[in-house]
Amino acid sequence: MTRPDAERYVVDADRVGQGVTYGPAVGADGYVLTTITDAGRVEIVFPEFAMYTLWTEVRGTPSPDSFEDDEHDRRVRQLVQLGNDAGEERLEEAIAVLRGER
Repeated sequence: MTRPDAERYVVDADRVGQGVTYGPAVGADGYVLTTITDAGRVEIVFPEFAMYTLWTEVRGTPSPDSFEDDEHDRRVRQLVQLGNDAGEERLEEAIAVLRGER
């Protein structure tokens, strides 16, 4: 049940396996959970203990060892998320741009 003062987003069911990620937050302490919703991309920052609690609730195991993440890594994950949803023509166009062919 949603509280009247809460914002509510619906995760895009076609992208659940492709568009839900988490990792260390860039520029903040803790972790960021990212998903694609009906309103677009949503990032939720969890303090370390809250992420650990979520991790153990969902996986039933302790949080994995954290790793150093930077803005580059976040952008790469974002490209992967966008690529998972792109059609063949858009993928070919993106590859050409990344190769410097366009």
